Amino acid sequence: MNRVLLFVVTQLCLTCNIAFADEPIQVSGIYPHLAMFNNENECGVGAVVPWAGRLWAITYGPHLPFGSSDKLYEVTADLEQIVRPESVGGTPANRLIHRETNQLLIGPYLIDADRQVRVLSPDVMPGRLTGVARHLSQPERRAFYATMEEGLYDVDLVTLEVKRLIRDGNQPRAGQASKGASSNEQAFVSKLPGYHGKGLYSGQGRLVYANNGEHGAAALRDPTTPSGALAEWRGDGDWQLVRRNQFTEVTGPGGIFGNPSSDTPIWSIGWDARSLILMLLDKGEWHAYRLPKASHCYDGAHGWNT
Repeated sequence: MNRVLLFVVTQLCLTCNIAFADEPIQVSGIYPHLAMFNNENECGVGAVVPWAGRLWAITYGPHLPFGSSDKLYEVTADLEQIVRPESVGGTPANRLIHRETNQLLIGPYLIDADRQVRVLSPDVMPGRLTGVARHLSQPERRAFYATMEEGLYDVDLVTLEVKRLIRDGNQPRAGQASKGASSNEQAFVSKLPGYHGKGLYSGQGRLVYANNGEHGAAALRDPTTPSGALAEWRGDGDWQLVRRNQFTEVTGPGGIFGNPSSDTPIWSIGWDARSLILMLLDKGEWHAYRLPKASHCYDGAHGWNT
């Protein structure tokens, strides 16, 4: 019976190949030739964005703040996959479309309207890039980048000059420190509680940043363990805690473009063992709302629920 079934499936595949020789093979909408790979024992898709007539995607490995075998992918309208030679890898998930310079910022890559790619080298800007947001004072040409270990960078999107504002929490590789960002030498490692940074967004005179995890054995066993943080940064110093709970994405009505004005609301979804938590920043004030949740599958305090 198994041999008969295998024969039938093989013949169907051959028939499909003949009938649709000019079209990519797909099975229930899945195109095998678009699969993405790395050599890091874990491979996820950090961001997918349509831009300049193409679809762009980045993969990530598990904990690789200084680069990896992961790639930047470009997919054409006829589903050709192009692996970009500028790829440097890492563990990125950030994305922003910057209107003023007409660039897509995805991972450590800056892609213009002609699909030319420039790279922020992990030797200069190390960290697991998790968020990118519009600049507070120079939004026409600069942006903020945040890492999963609370690092914060200020980047000129024209010259690619990098200023380090808060140090990434990962220990630098041998020789890496001398290649660091042309930085604020007073930059420090953050004391913000929690870990496993996620979303970043700007507005109302501040950056808003989220993380969703906690170190330690208790976080692996007890979902009521204090974990995660929602924080803000107003131009200097460290992240300031807004709420000590697990949060992931931070966004607003502007979505991937950033908010259209400085007074537009910002929100973030988080949770604890009891409910979802919606935090809303409106007219300079934070408001908290509890929402019912249908499942406890996200109750882990460890943060490994991305």
